[in-house]
Amino acid sequence: EIGTPVQCGEVIGLELVSDRGAKTPDAALAQRVTNGLRERRVLISTTGISGNVLKIRPPLVWRDEHVELFVDSLDAVLGEL
Repeated sequence: EIGTPVQCGEVIGLELVSDRGAKTPDAALAQRVTNGLRERRVLISTTGISGNVLKIRPPLVWRDEHVELFVDSLDAVLGEL
């Protein structure tokens, strides 16, 4: 499950948890999402104490087509898991 997104400047953190109520970190899921995006040529990383936060740092040249590519790729990866 996806927790609440946090945005700070040009960095977005998306916490992945296995149980939304208990907020149990899911580092394995975060790693699978990161690897799945990498296969689609979308580079992000993980961060956080438990390694379960997707760290999304868009470049300064971020345009609408990049947003669509990212969202479509993330949707595809999550749909495969």
